[in-house]
Amino acid sequence: MSSTGSSVVVISGGTACNHIARAFHDSVTNDVCYILGISDNGGSSSELLRVLGGPSIGDLRSRLTRLIDIAHSERSSPERIAMRDLLSYRLPADATEQEVKDEWISIVEGRHELWKLISNEKKEAIRGFLTSFHFEVLKRAHKRFNFRNGSIGNFFLTGARLFFGSLEAALFLFSAITGISERTTVVPVINTNHTATIAAKLVNGDTLAGQNEISHPPAKKGSLHNGVRPATPGCRWTRFNPIDAFSHLALDNEDDQQAPLSPDIGGSTGNLFFSKDVVHEKLASRIERLYYINQYGQEIYPFPNPKVISHMSTKETLIYSIGSLYTSIVPCLILRDVGNSIARSSALKNKILLLNGSNDRETDDYTAMDFINTITAALNQSRNIDARRAFYQTFADGSNDPSYNYTNTTSLISEPPSLAGTPPHHYPPFPDHQFTPDPPSAFITHVIYLKNSAVHVDVKAIESNNIRCIPIRGVLSSNGLPVYDEIVLSETIRDIILQQE
Repeated sequence: MSSTGSSVVVISGGTACNHIARAFHDSVTNDVCYILGISDNGGSSSELLRVLGGPSIGDLRSRLTRLIDIAHSERSSPERIAMRDLLSYRLPADATEQEVKDEWISIVEGRHELWKLISNEKKEAIRGFLTSFHFEVLKRAHKRFNFRNGSIGNFFLTGARLFFGSLEAALFLFSAITGISERTTVVPVINTNHTATIAAKLVNGDTLAGQNEISHPPAKKGSLHNGVRPATPGCRWTRFNPIDAFSHLALDNEDDQQAPLSPDIGGSTGNLFFSKDVVHEKLASRIERLYYINQYGQEIYPFPNPKVISHMSTKETLIYSIGSLYTSIVPCLILRDVGNSIARSSALKNKILLLNGSNDRETDDYTAMDFINTITAALNQSRNIDARRAFYQTFADGSNDPSYNYTNTTSLISEPPSLAGTPPHHYPPFPDHQFTPDPPSAFITHVIYLKNSAVHVDVKAIESNNIRCIPIRGVLSSNGLPVYDEIVLSETIRDIILQQE
């Protein structure tokens, strides 16, 4: 892959792709962009969302710390390793509150042993933003921030984001200080300073709100009050009384990202701990579709980061990485303009799906064809949003229906939708014949899968959709699941790219 100097864009989540990231970095000539979601509301991110609001940065931090080891030309120096260890360090999860706070203070004050091999100028640069983060927590002391299991890298990124008022500036700072190659970029799929929340509609009609509820629901401890469980941070609408829901003067006040919990339910300052190795209860039924919601549970249609569209227009190879299909990959695909950018890109020569080696809670009993159909549906969902937007814009511009009454233009703003995610009642329904879904081959050209995969692969069915299947040798993880070998995967991707040149 490196010999061609090919450019690659990888859509992924955090943990799973970290295990194979080196496959995309076999040389400094590689131009690699990672696109990651910002809707994770579990782990220590849940506490950051509860107290400080903002986008979830856990997966972004996880990828950046992984790249410290691999996305540069030199062998990792002791200082670079020390910075990686510091920014990937987590405070104890099982120590007393005072013990955790004491260790955190020793890090902020520069006394902790983790600073030992880091030069003074870099130490003070990093420490400055940890101090900024600590100041923001102190300003909200009434919320009693829980430092247990907290990631120092997450604290650094949050402090930098709040200081600059920019998520991308914080990511740039992280890369610059740690020496990550400029030809390797980590891009949030939505560039925002506010919380993004996803929801999943199941086939049986149920709705799950928040990434953690979909993928790794926390253990249900204790009794519920009137059948209501305290809401997951990043998903406020599940806790609102109907009157409280419309008590806010502003929707995007960062200092008020989380309204106080109802005293009837009771609040919690605990992080949402979970293990991805734990087998969680199966979903009640399959996921029908995924979408973004606002703080009141209404469907919204966010714009992607403009850099996402730019990379789709200029990179030569697109890779849908392994990971959680619905909570890592799909949230990056359903945004406006993404589907059309992938389907219509003249630069993308290869669109490669790396099939998971096994299924999880989100994809129980899925086959390879189910993965392909889910990605296809998500990208067509993005295209459908674009088509509906163009259709309704003609009415808003007064250029479509001559019989439409345009005199009452204020009603376009003053009348709320009757149903979440639908236009006001005086708009006509979107005509289905004005949208034609693209086939799977518009979004996927190759499927790479493991020969020992636990996910069934019907090669004949997949190739009938003009998608090439490539089996490769896999290995077994420590818990006995089939996983990718980085060297074999790297060679396979290189072969695909060379065949297109």
